[in-house]
Amino acid sequence: MSERAHPDDSGFQDHWSIRWRRGFVPWPTVTRSPYRAAFFGRYRWASQYCKDKDVLDIPCGMGWGTSLIKGCRTLHGMDVAQDAIDEATERYGRRIHFQVGDMAKLEFEDENLDVVVCLEGIEHVPEAVGNAFLAESARVLRPQGTLLVSSPHCRTQEHSGNPFHLKEYKPEELTGMLNAHFTIAETMARDVDNLTISYFRAVRR
Repeated sequence: MSERAHPDDSGFQDHWSIRWRRGFVPWPTVTRSPYRAAFFGRYRWASQYCKDKDVLDIPCGMGWGTSLIKGCRTLHGMDVAQDAIDEATERYGRRIHFQVGDMAKLEFEDENLDVVVCLEGIEHVPEAVGNAFLAESARVLRPQGTLLVSSPHCRTQEHSGNPFHLKEYKPEELTGMLNAHFTIAETMARDVDNLTISYFRAVRR
């Protein structure tokens, strides 16, 4: 099973504990999960570009992140794993259409979507698949359609050591790949632990 964000994963949950003030007064405190904050933050960022749009989220995993994209006209989630799609459909299928699909060959007609969302997914596939995905995104997007991509790289060494990350891109590498098909309209970066997450909003030429 590939790496997936899941609401039941303890790493994505905030944790409450009791501290004692003056030695006898219980004081509830919460330790915020940086991963949960980053996860919700990136889908808030994506949602602002999806209002009244036809949107694809890929890879969607079990659909938690996809469910956080708000205001779409239509919303599709796609993932290569059937078990992930089954869980996504069970949890969120009332308002989102989920389907099995490959990043290298998107099962949509030309110029069929307004927004393609790929948040921390491109590092999970070989570089050749990543390049094919960007070309496919340009194909399925309408003129001036938007691609939203985020991807982490390790600041302290060449690779984070995450076995699910097949290729961790430096920002300049993703910039070069995107420039083959898109005009980059926005970039930003956020740090989580020893990772920097690079964000790109790119517009189809």
